[in-house]
Amino acid sequence: MTNELERFSAHFLDCCVYAPRYKVGWLTGAPLAGKTTLARALAREHGWHYLDYTLDAGYFDMLATTISTYSPDDLIRDLWQWCRACVAPVLICDHLDALLATWSHDQRHVFVVRLSQQQYLPCGVIVVTHLLRCQELASLRPELSRACIHLEERAYV
Repeated sequence: MTNELERFSAHFLDCCVYAPRYKVGWLTGAPLAGKTTLARALAREHGWHYLDYTLDAGYFDMLATTISTYSPDDLIRDLWQWCRACVAPVLICDHLDALLATWSHDQRHVFVVRLSQQQYLPCGVIVVTHLLRCQELASLRPELSRACIHLEERAYV
């Protein structure tokens, strides 16, 4: 494991596995910064479950007829179901931006606040996104600054 991967691993282990109540981490950064590469490397290294929201069947494709009415609360409910079904200690949700992009700025903020308030999730969750930045997350809930890693452009490829 590289030093960089070790550092990211330690960060997400702290906020998604060892955290007593709130087990949500955020991996943010510009497109092509290496978020997906890092997320997949973390999943391989630790045996975490990697979910590609847009490509894995049964997720984004299931919203074809309901996407206009799908709300942040619906996604929170679905995340709980995915966590219950996940046997790994962490569920990495990549490419949620396909859904988040259909929501207003305010709806994305509602999602962030509500997800960060979920107590005792069955497993940790790492949300991978380019639509939200750590500063924005911390402005909504200051404790999220400790649960977020932002990759600069082409930082991890």
